[in-house]
Amino acid sequence: MSKADALGGSATFDAVAQPMSSRAASFAAFAGQTTTAPVVTHSSLRVAVDRLAPNPYNPRATLAAIEEMADSLTSKGIIQPLTIVTREAFLAAHPDHAQDLASAEYVVVDGNRRLAGAKLAGLDEVPVHVDDALAHDADTLLETALIAAVQHEDLEPLDEAKALERLVQVHGSQRAVARALGKSSGWVTQRLALLKLTPELKQALEDKALPVKIARSVGQLPEQQQQSAAEEALAQRAQQKSGSSRKPKGAYPVSTPPAAATKRQGEPATAAITQGTEEDLAALAADLKRRLTPQQIEELVERLIG
Repeated sequence: MSKADALGGSATFDAVAQPMSSRAASFAAFAGQTTTAPVVTHSSLRVAVDRLAPNPYNPRATLAAIEEMADSLTSKGIIQPLTIVTREAFLAAHPDHAQDLASAEYVVVDGNRRLAGAKLAGLDEVPVHVDDALAHDADTLLETALIAAVQHEDLEPLDEAKALERLVQVHGSQRAVARALGKSSGWVTQRLALLKLTPELKQALEDKALPVKIARSVGQLPEQQQQSAAEEALAQRAQQKSGSSRKPKGAYPVSTPPAAATKRQGEPATAAITQGTEEDLAALAADLKRRLTPQQIEELVERLIG
């Protein structure tokens, strides 16, 4: 039974019911690695825009900032080629979607936003990289499109989270997805947390009223606690910005806790950060190493820098 049958409920996977085959060679080719499996590829090609169709399963819900993309392409052209597969290879994996392609001869796997920008800019042709191995079967094509989308930093946070969720279904675990993307498990967990936000907070995130970093933290809480936690985090953020604008030049960027939280005899080092000295930070680091597992430390670091 294929993964499409096992997962079910997906328009992508319901389109086909083919046996699974090895995807290692496909992803090695996509990553530019050497493989002994036969791979049909063509490099340094330019294809007319009207011969290209966008991927019907593009993980991006919307193609944002197309006007800005078009302006950039008009002045500088397309630097990074679009990754595409032939019509025949796509339909072999998705035989019921010929109508979606109209008369196009190729389907874009990675570069749908660039294609839209090129059309708006009035470009006649674009550079492409053709690799039919990426359309070996339905699962391979889906994974390739999702991984390519997630690796773009300008992917909208909720689109990225949805793409990661689909990858977890395909790979079977968050850890496997993290390995496939070259990320930590904590990185994946933080982004998936956005899918657990209340509808109101998701809308605030889309409207840029809720910072992504706060949203990822709040999304790990029960729904009934999320709104108050978000409001508190936003208030603290505003207070910190206000305080930093009045901070004397050269002051150490570590906030001072209330007097009751200063270090007393027998308290852990986490209560010792009152002035942000190197000794205090070293004590805090030592305390965290005693209290947390290596994986917890890794996830903490990811949250702090994410």
